[in-house]
Amino acid sequence: MTEGEIPETAPDDDPDMTVDNRGTGCASGIARVQRALEDVAAGAILRVRSTDRRAKTEYAQLAAQTDHELLAIETDRNGLLRKEYTTYLEIGGE
Repeated sequence: MTEGEIPETAPDDDPDMTVDNRGTGCASGIARVQRALEDVAAGAILRVRSTDRRAKTEYAQLAAQTDHELLAIETDRNGLLRKEYTTYLEIGGE
C-alpha cells in the first residue's frame, strides 16, 4: 500500500487501545507499539498517536510486514509547524 492509497479517515469503531508516541521518534515508537500488541486481542483496533513525520511510512511498513491491517492514518496540523499523525491498525491473529 502506497502513501496515496492509505485511507485518511478514522474507522467508525472506537479504538480498543491507544499508544501515545507524540514527541518520540519512530524507532522508539515502534517498540512501544510492539509492546502494546502483546496486550491487544486479535480483531482489536489500536490507535497510535505520533508527531514523527515518518509515521505514514513506518506504520504502513509495520502493517505490511505483519498480519495487522492498516485502517487509516489521519494527519492534523497542531500549531504552525507541527503535524500530528493518528494511525489505526486492526490487530491480526498471529
